Amino acid sequence: MSTETTETKVAGVSFGKAMKAGLIAGLIGAGLNNLWSIIAQALGAEAPAGFPVAVTISSILPVMIGALIYFLLVKYLPKGELIFIIVGTLFTLLSFVPTFTTTEIQPGVPVGEGFTLLTLPMHVISGVLALWLIPRLSK
Repeated sequence: MSTETTETKVAGVSFGKAMKAGLIAGLIGAGLNNLWSIIAQALGAEAPAGFPVAVTISSILPVMIGALIYFLLVKYLPKGELIFIIVGTLFTLLSFVPTFTTTEIQPGVPVGEGFTLLTLPMHVISGVLALWLIPRLSK
């Protein structure tokens, strides 16, 4: 029998399960995004120094935050999961904007050739994994 209280477990979703789901989705995303980075570079995209570390952190951290948001939405709102899917889809779509508009990685360092090819699929990968895996693995 579980020792979790009803305060931390709502609608079959516990805080721990949601965070574990986010970590799994984030780790899968990090692996796929780093694989895509290798493929994109083979296709001519230029990645900055240290890019695998940035990709890994950027693939895990936002998805973990998404898992926390998922838990809170499900806990406090009757249609929390639906709201998570809608807001997450919008957030994923908005995350495409920097892939088209970023001109410098840091002041004085322009983005490399093929920046959109390199980064846009990564946003799709992480967004889709978060929206698909967090609700499924949290239950």
